[in-house]
Amino acid sequence: MSKVVAAAVAGAVTLTSAGGLTMAKVLDRNDVTISIDGVSQQTKVKPGTVAQALEAQGIKVNSHDSVQPSLGTRTADGTRIAVNYGRKLNVNVDGSKVSRWTTARSVDTALRQLNLDDPLNVVSVSRSAGISRKGLDFDVKTAKDVTVTAKGKQHKVKLVGTVGDALKKAGVQYDSDDEVNHGLNAPLTKGMAITWAQIDKKQTTKTVSVGFDKKSVKDSSMTKGDTEITTKGVNGENVETWQMIYKDGKLVSQKKTATKQSKAPVTQVTKVGTKAPKSSSSSSSSSSSGTPVTSGETCQASTYGEGDGTAGGPTASGETFDPSAMTAAHKTLPLGTVIRVTNLANNKTVTVRINDRGPYIAGRCLDLSTAAMNAIGGDGVATVRYSQ
Repeated sequence: MSKVVAAAVAGAVTLTSAGGLTMAKVLDRNDVTISIDGVSQQTKVKPGTVAQALEAQGIKVNSHDSVQPSLGTRTADGTRIAVNYGRKLNVNVDGSKVSRWTTARSVDTALRQLNLDDPLNVVSVSRSAGISRKGLDFDVKTAKDVTVTAKGKQHKVKLVGTVGDALKKAGVQYDSDDEVNHGLNAPLTKGMAITWAQIDKKQTTKTVSVGFDKKSVKDSSMTKGDTEITTKGVNGENVETWQMIYKDGKLVSQKKTATKQSKAPVTQVTKVGTKAPKSSSSSSSSSSSGTPVTSGETCQASTYGEGDGTAGGPTASGETFDPSAMTAAHKTLPLGTVIRVTNLANNKTVTVRINDRGPYIAGRCLDLSTAAMNAIGGDGVATVRYSQ
């Protein structure tokens, strides 16, 4: 060492000693930067640990606070110490209370740390609000992924709210008649499947026919077995109101809600003879009646029975054919129908009962028993008029 350097050193040591403080003690300090919740300050500290440096500055930390580097790390010139104080968060997430400690100083940062930062979530405080060291209480309603099925189509939607809100977001226009598998005010849950069906109620009217009643009136001026329709029956009409219910455009039910008569039916009135027929030695004359048929069907009537092998055979009604009985065959009149038949050549009339089917020859409408044909003075075939 040169004499000049040695002398300088010796002088320096002497100078510091004369002032009452050794140069070693003055120089035994580290320049450090301490950041408290993002606010930095520079200071000098004795060599030691981060914990000692903070204690020297009156800075207290606990287990909920974050210190970087760790408390046991030794400081050196230029060391940067970051202290972030813990804040207690009481968060109500979809009705469940959660308590967490965080060093975040804003709600937005805390939401990211809690994985609740979905922009669709509804937060009860501003996301940009700060969090003081006293902590913060707030609510979070998380957006739910749900499926809305409407008219066979599925819609995936995500939101916070109710079933009604999900339907609106899916573009469903609903009303109180529609069917939904959950209540409209039910809160959404994760993965909820919502099914909606459109219900339409429509009214329609139908005009329906109403059958007429039949009434018989006894008439002593007419021979027993003779009948005459004096008032022809006419069907009436009712207007019915029906409620039709459609589900997604398809008719699923219908119900009659009202009936109004628009046209009254006319009761058919038939006179029925009660006068006993005149007695006669001839079976044919005893079955004839003197009142000729003036309206009804006109056609050719033939006869069957005696001499043609049909006597004693079965009839369409199941009876045994008796040519001496006042019966006849007709192709369509109900079996058991009683009709009056008039021979247009002489106006002789007979009352017969239909108990068989026929005849099957073109132009002929009746096959009279032998007795019935004799009663009207026919000769095998006769032009007749008949009615009920």
